[in-house]
Amino acid sequence: MGFMDKVKDFADKASDSVMKGAKNASDGVKKLQEKSDYKRKISVCESEIKDAYVEIGRRYFEANPESAEFSELYQIIIDNNAKMNEYKEQLAAMDDKASCPSCGASIAKDAKFCDKCGARIETPVEIQTEAKPVSKFCSECGAPLSDGSKFCETCGTPVEEEKTDGENL
Repeated sequence: MGFMDKVKDFADKASDSVMKGAKNASDGVKKLQEKSDYKRKISVCESEIKDAYVEIGRRYFEANPESAEFSELYQIIIDNNAKMNEYKEQLAAMDDKASCPSCGASIAKDAKFCDKCGARIETPVEIQTEAKPVSKFCSECGAPLSDGSKFCETCGTPVEEEKTDGENL
């Protein structure tokens, strides 16, 4: 066997070794990806189960408000809901906002309608605020619209979506 034959034989063995290593690495990556997919699927299932347990508890709580068996837990829920609502109101007040009594969205204190769900606000709180530049106005009453509003805060009219240059008119 000549020198060139030995080099070729060595190169063939090295090539085979590299190919086996690459295949093993590729198989390892595929296996790792499959394991990761199964772990993600398990996590999704666990999350859905947890959400179902929470929903069962919420429904039971609402359907059985006088249950003595869980009275101490009921009181924790009631107390924390009250605290949470108070904290939300304090947070909204810091931004000169209020909460919609219907959907809980943050709205202007002087709004007569929620700009997210369109609910009528029975007792808007009047406040003095600095004028902000307004880019959109209500097509029905002409009131200025906040960015992202779906309904006019003054008259409750749904806000028309602006068309972009690429959309048909």
